[in-house]
Amino acid sequence: MNFKDLLVETIVNPASAARRIMALNLTDEVVWTGFALNVVLSVLLYAGQSVLLGDPSNALFPGLSPALFGAFLVVLQLSYTAASMVAARWMGGDAEFGTILGLLVWLRIVNIVVQVIAIAMVFVIAPLAVLFNFAAALYGLYVLAHFTKEGFGLSSLGKSAGVILLAGLGAMIAVLILMGLFAPTILETSNV
Repeated sequence: MNFKDLLVETIVNPASAARRIMALNLTDEVVWTGFALNVVLSVLLYAGQSVLLGDPSNALFPGLSPALFGAFLVVLQLSYTAASMVAARWMGGDAEFGTILGLLVWLRIVNIVVQVIAIAMVFVIAPLAVLFNFAAALYGLYVLAHFTKEGFGLSSLGKSAGVILLAGLGAMIAVLILMGLFAPTILETSNV
């Protein structure tokens, strides 16, 4: 299996791709190395986007330095993984932390590829880049639902959607607490 084949399979048959990744029985060292790689690539992309397109227009993390963006990304991804495990157990699923983190690491790497394509499209046909981003985000949720279903052995995509929603809320609470502790000025909403 190579990167391109797994990337295509993730897009056309996400459930099969998730099963294939789980069948690799990745060691903790491989998963954590992949996690570190995805954080570094995400930070480089964030910094590159600010150079190419101006400050990233990220409503969730406005005006963060690349280093601070990386720190919040680490918290967001790890808290999402932990929250998804709690939510999945409540919905009758179960998995090891490393297995779920490995699946999410792969999805983040796929997302980085999609973001690079979207940034390139801005220079060719900007309106098409906006549509591409929107479609990719919606389809990304579909792929995540399949990965969540397979990863936790859930019985339906409905339960998978519930896990995604609950885990997303849990992760956002963790990030907001962290922002309140270490970067409280980001949480100010007054424009007066």
